[in-house]
Amino acid sequence: MIQEYSIIISTTIIITGWFVNNWFVRKHEISKKRLDFRLEMLHSFLPVFKSITSSNNPFKDDNKLNEKISDSRIKFQLYGLKDEIDLFHQFVISIEKADTLLATKNINELIKLIRNRIRDELDLPNYTI
Repeated sequence: MIQEYSIIISTTIIITGWFVNNWFVRKHEISKKRLDFRLEMLHSFLPVFKSITSSNNPFKDDNKLNEKISDSRIKFQLYGLKDEIDLFHQFVISIEKADTLLATKNINELIKLIRNRIRDELDLPNYTI
């Protein structure tokens, strides 16, 4: 009788451990995939940032800048968090209004926010520039 209970308890512990392990593995895989999508979003923003910061008149010097902004905006809307999406939207609106001061302010806030978030997600120490 005691041997039967020990078999039942052992089997229950093994099955429970298997379910808990699968839950942790799934959670980890989802986290990795989420980070992959966020990195894709950030990579789409780099060409926009490079074009804007490398020229005094980026829309004249880079005839594909509107396309780059559009591509990046889509990825921000898909994979970004609410405040990142809002800042990117404000950045686009300020560009459309030709308000370079506001556009610069918005892009700098967006860069700072994203840099801190991605460093948190990668478990890297934060720093300020």
